[in-house]
Amino acid sequence: MKPELRKIFDAAESEDRGLTAREVAAVINSIPAEERMARTEILAAVNGENGPSAAETRDSIAETLKYMEMRAVDAREDRATVDREAEIRALVEKAGTVVVPNGGSGFPDESSAWRSILPSGNEFRTLLNTGSPGSGGYAVPAKTADTYVEHLRAASVFLRVPGINVHRFEGGVFTLPNLTSSTTPGVVAEGAAIPEGTATFAGLSFPPIKYADLYRASNEVLDDAAFEMRNLISGVMIRNIATQVDKDAFQGTGTASLAGLTKAGMGTAVNLSVGNTVVKWDHIIDAFSDIEAAGAVPAVIWASPDMGKALRKERENGSNGGYLAGQVTDRVTEKGLGLPIYVSANLPAKTVIVADPTRLHIGVRSDVRVAVSEDFGFDKDLTAFRATYRVAGLAVDAPSALQVIKASAT
Repeated sequence: MKPELRKIFDAAESEDRGLTAREVAAVINSIPAEERMARTEILAAVNGENGPSAAETRDSIAETLKYMEMRAVDAREDRATVDREAEIRALVEKAGTVVVPNGGSGFPDESSAWRSILPSGNEFRTLLNTGSPGSGGYAVPAKTADTYVEHLRAASVFLRVPGINVHRFEGGVFTLPNLTSSTTPGVVAEGAAIPEGTATFAGLSFPPIKYADLYRASNEVLDDAAFEMRNLISGVMIRNIATQVDKDAFQGTGTASLAGLTKAGMGTAVNLSVGNTVVKWDHIIDAFSDIEAAGAVPAVIWASPDMGKALRKERENGSNGGYLAGQVTDRVTEKGLGLPIYVSANLPAKTVIVADPTRLHIGVRSDVRVAVSEDFGFDKDLTAFRATYRVAGLAVDAPSALQVIKASAT
C-alpha cells in the first residue's frame, strides 16, 4: 500500500473509526483508471449498510486495495512472461531449431516458464486430450479439494446448561463434602441456655476416570494430503470424547464410566403407569412442584428426542387448540414453564429430566489434551495422535432436586 494511504488507514484504525469523505476520495483518486473493479468495490462498501464511518467499511476498503495490488503484480509478471516468450520465438524462427533456454547449467531454471515452447515453423503438432490417458491424460493429475466434510456431531447439552458446578481439583481422588443432616432449632426461654446444634457430614468420593482416543497416520498422508490432516484428526478425537462424556453424563452406569443422571439413586425416579406412553406437561408440573418442595429451584428440562417432540406439540384440547408451549409464531422450541428445553439423543428414549442444575456437581481433573508422537511407530514411519480427558464423576447433592420422568413402554 502506498505510504500516503497507509497513513490514512493507520490513523483511522488507531481511532477505531471508518474513513471520512475526504479520505475516501483520496483512496479512490489513487487507484488507476484501469482498476475499475477496485473502484466499484470501494464505492459499494462506502454506500453499504455500514456506511463510510464504520470500522468494518475501513477494513473492507483496505482488503480491496490489498487484492488490487496483488492483481497488479500478477499482471506485470504475466506481461514479462509474454515478452520473454515472444523474444525466444523470434530467435528460434531465425535459427530454425528448437531451443530450450536454461540458467547456464544445462537445465531449465525456474524462471524459464517458456522452456517447452516449440517454434511455429517446425513444431510437432498433435492433439492433446485429457480424456485419453495416452494422449495427455496422464499429464493431468487427479485433484482433491483442500477442504474436507465431516458428519455433524450434536453439541453437549449437559455442560451447556448454566449453573452446573464444575469442580477442578488436584490429587488422585475428588471428594465432595456433603452436609447430610443438622439439628432443628427450638424455642428458648428468656435467660435459658441455648442448646448446641450438631451437624453431620459425609463425603462423596470419585476417582478420576480417563476418556482416551488414539489414531495413527502414515507420514506420507500427513505430508501429501490436500488439507491439514493433523487438524482433522485432533478435531475428530476431541469431538468424539466430548460426545461420549455427554452420553455418559445422562445414562452412564458408573462402571468404567460416569454415573449418569438416569442411574438409579442419582435422582428421584418417576415411572409413569401403563398407558402413559408420553410425558405430558402435567407430569412436568408435578416434578416442578416436587423440586420446589425440596427447597430447590427448577431451571432446566432435558428431553429425549421423542419426548421433546411430544411436549412441543401438546395442545390445549388434545388434538386441537393452541399449543401449550406457545403459539407457532413464538419460539416454542426454547422454553416450557419458563424453563429452557434441551433435547438430546444421549438421553434414553421416553425420558424427561427436570432439575435444579445448581445441585449437580462434576469434577474435572484435567481438560482434553492432545499429544503427538513421531516415535510411536518409528519402524513404520508413522505418527500417532492421542487425546485424553480426565473427569471425576457426577453427583447430585439432593436427589429430590433431580426428577427423572420415564414414560411407560405400553
